Amino acid sequence: MKKDPSYSEQELQAMVRRALSRRQFLGRTAMAAGGLTLGSAFLSACKGKEAAPVVKEVRISNWPLYIDPKTIPDFEAATGIKAIYTEDVNDNNEFFAKVDEPLKRGQSIDRDIVVLTDWMAGRFIKLGYTQAIPVAAFPNKANLVDHLTNVGFDPGRAHSVPWMSGMAGIGYNPKATGRELTSVADLFDPKFKGKVTMLTEMRDTLGLVMLGEGKDPAACTTADATAACAKIKQYRESGHIRGFTGNDYAEDLAAGNIAVAVAWSGDIQGLAADNPDLRWIAPKEGAMLYSDNMLIPKTSDRAELAATFMNYCYTPAHSAQIVATAPYISPVKGVGDELVKIAPALASSPLVNVPADVSARLRVFKWLEDAEDQEFNRLFQDAIGA
Repeated sequence: MKKDPSYSEQELQAMVRRALSRRQFLGRTAMAAGGLTLGSAFLSACKGKEAAPVVKEVRISNWPLYIDPKTIPDFEAATGIKAIYTEDVNDNNEFFAKVDEPLKRGQSIDRDIVVLTDWMAGRFIKLGYTQAIPVAAFPNKANLVDHLTNVGFDPGRAHSVPWMSGMAGIGYNPKATGRELTSVADLFDPKFKGKVTMLTEMRDTLGLVMLGEGKDPAACTTADATAACAKIKQYRESGHIRGFTGNDYAEDLAAGNIAVAVAWSGDIQGLAADNPDLRWIAPKEGAMLYSDNMLIPKTSDRAELAATFMNYCYTPAHSAQIVATAPYISPVKGVGDELVKIAPALASSPLVNVPADVSARLRVFKWLEDAEDQEFNRLFQDAIGA
């Protein structure tokens, strides 16, 4: 396999400008050019007709703008396995609605890997919609970073491994705040009344507020959620919190319409190319970590091929190649050293190559059982006035 050329600084800046948060696509219609509609084999499966298996072919569903242009052809050349890579995960719930019934009936969904966010990955595993990842075909699983090796929804990572991770913390413009921010408490500073936004993503906003109250979202209780939601509601009703958004807060933050936001690191990394004044911090109390995870559906008959693809992506050099175009946090050890070789400017970004002191403050929201999940969501929806 040919060695990849280094990216120039001009190419890197262009990549970062194109690097929109994959969450920007939530709720959007399918992109015709991206193959975001389900394939014919999938539709046949939904009707109860099984497509004939294709030898040495792995079928992957992922989010848009979440891979570089080289990985798929390089994987095919290196392994002889054809990869059908489809960008058809626009929303966790939307994707679940498409595949729930066929998986429930034990029918093929024409996919061998699906990439879903932590809480939805947990739902798939709990429902029995996944199968264990073949260990023998995935020796590079040993490269998984230590803090993600054991999660509540999949102890020991038998059924899932992260594709990429991101952080939810505080985004701000020092020109608008007049000072540096360091704490979750800064979100509630009276000076910023009417210029604060929070995310509609319950686990990110609620988790961050809990951290500010000295509670650990990884082991929180309904009482913790109730207290945090009461605080959010109080500041919403007083007009302190301007609104609750998806990643559309980014435009207001860049334009100076708001001063502070509960923000995703990937958004600020992308915006910083055009607006270097913007900052993202993991508050001193901590920040939230989310991952999008690779899973093998239970009806896939190509688990070994799926694990071979995972293994390829878990080689540090290959993961670095992906990150160089999709600048999120790699879950693979050693990627920082590889990024220095091909994208040194990106390698120096703490939002991609996360420092150890920041990693130590990151928390993953606990796995919620159905009843608890419903109660947390009820509390949160009331708090944000939804």
